[in-house]
Amino acid sequence: MRIRQVLADMRNCENVIEDEVKLLEAGIAAAKSVGATIIGEHAQRYVPHGVTLILFLAESHIMLTTWPEYRMVLADILLCNPEMDENRAIDEIARRLCPNGVVERSYVTRHIEPLAV
Repeated sequence: MRIRQVLADMRNCENVIEDEVKLLEAGIAAAKSVGATIIGEHAQRYVPHGVTLILFLAESHIMLTTWPEYRMVLADILLCNPEMDENRAIDEIARRLCPNGVVERSYVTRHIEPLAV
């Protein structure tokens, strides 16, 4: 099986990236947009600013890390269902957090194979 992990750098984001509730809403909307099942969540706020939010999915994860001082969000999405579109999830996050920003994507293709016995 082949799956792709996407890493996205989002720049020139809105001030909502400092709001944990808005980050959570963006992550949930991204998961829903691809039909993923959320099984847990955790947010960590940093001092003096910044948040890392992770949504644990039945299909793997969505993680958002913010750098408000740079108006930047880094997203890491891995969906272990090859029929789910990781780009749709990134688009949903960008629409909510960086609608007028720049989004740069990098991809890692994963090959999941059974071990030879």
